[in-house]
Amino acid sequence: MRQAFVGGGAGTANVAVAKALKAEFPLFDRQPELAYLDNAATTQKPGAVLDAEADFYRFSCANVHRAIHALGEEATGRYEAARTRIAGFIGAAPRELVFTSGTTASINLVARTLGEEFAAGDEIVLSEMEHHANIVPWQMLAARRGFVLRYIPLADTGELDLAANERLLGPRTRLVAL
Repeated sequence: MRQAFVGGGAGTANVAVAKALKAEFPLFDRQPELAYLDNAATTQKPGAVLDAEADFYRFSCANVHRAIHALGEEATGRYEAARTRIAGFIGAAPRELVFTSGTTASINLVARTLGEEFAAGDEIVLSEMEHHANIVPWQMLAARRGFVLRYIPLADTGELDLAANERLLGPRTRLVAL
């Protein structure tokens, strides 16, 4: 998607792609000029997602993996079908996916589990442009466990300095969280 919006000299095509994408989100019907940039906190949902959620809550809402009645089995089937589809899309095994309430919960889960395995002197690499939800859990863990946080700087263009990133990665690097 980056190429569709940055560079390439296809300004008219970029505008057309942006308009087509915005058309998928009902919010922009009401506020067409809005540029919503707070996706790290709460992201807008396209109509297809809102429709799928409404369908689930109207017709299939039940406990997943805990209910032994027909509706619970249907909800579990839909949940596991989504897991299988997403796993196929990203090239993972369904058992490797963990669903959480959002990115912040996911980052905290990784920090509280995998991060506890890191030793004093191990390194975590972040970028200077991270949302605080991807900084604070690592800062807290680093303070508690004694490992080092390193930050990929920004280039003058506002992009990550990938050459600096290469220099930051070393034998003690345990995780890169972007």
